[in-house]
Amino acid sequence: MDDVFRVVVDPEVPLHDRCLLTNHPKGLRAASLEPPGKLRLGGRGTHAASDAFVAGVTCGLIPAVALPFVYGWAGGALGAVLQAGLVASLFHGFGTFLLVVTVLQALLAVILFVQHEEGLPRRLAYEWHGRYYVAKDFDARALECVQRAQAAVVTIMDSEVGEAGLLDGIANAVALPRQEWEIARLCAELTHVRRRLREVGSDSRRMREMLEPEWRAAQTSDVGLRRRVVALERYAERTRAADTAYREWQAFEEIQEIRTDLRELLARTVQDDLAVAEIDELSSRTPLAELRRRVADARKAGLTLAMDEKEPV
Repeated sequence: MDDVFRVVVDPEVPLHDRCLLTNHPKGLRAASLEPPGKLRLGGRGTHAASDAFVAGVTCGLIPAVALPFVYGWAGGALGAVLQAGLVASLFHGFGTFLLVVTVLQALLAVILFVQHEEGLPRRLAYEWHGRYYVAKDFDARALECVQRAQAAVVTIMDSEVGEAGLLDGIANAVALPRQEWEIARLCAELTHVRRRLREVGSDSRRMREMLEPEWRAAQTSDVGLRRRVVALERYAERTRAADTAYREWQAFEEIQEIRTDLRELLARTVQDDLAVAEIDELSSRTPLAELRRRVADARKAGLTLAMDEKEPV
């Protein structure tokens, strides 16, 4: 089982925000805790300010060169216009040029700071607090349950039969994230109940005995929740079996193609006996055959000459 936990986000959250929340788990706060305080400047820090300052100074001085790196071809067009304006300001004196450059640098620095994405995950962590769950939202038993559900969902979504369109991809894309979210939500609620029961019942044996019905109810909920996880795992196991059958089918199709090629090859080899005579005839008329005859004649002549030299005169 894949034991790596990933953040569970409500599928109702927009996809772009879900991806950012999942990819930046360090800035998230457990749903069981108070939401993070509202961040100043959208969560942007000194790093974003320094980046914006350096980029703004550079873009304000040589916009035709720097802006294409920030905004692509549109930035290149804007940079060319701004650069022409800077050059034109020189004709009104160096002081005017410095003023225009300074204003442009300040304006671009502010724009780049506002557009800096450093604080976006932090802002989303504040905005969507309670619509995502992190590992701290679960006790050990609940975390193991969520991880099993996540592993099953990954197996189904990444299956070969799914990629080949043999499963109901649209239904899976909607239902599986919903199932994962519901399991995580119930696990978080069950964890909250169990933590409160442990806290209340830690004072005395008498309190623990009084809480036995509540513990049994929590256990019943846990059993029902795990039945849902087992159903997901059963689906994942069937998907793995389907993947195996799909690979075997692909191998069988390849074998069938090989057999077809072999049948065609065998059909052509029946004509080999007829082709041999034709090939022999062609070979007898090649320059190579004539060369071989010439060499043989020369060798014969050489042998004859050698024998004649050995005979006494």
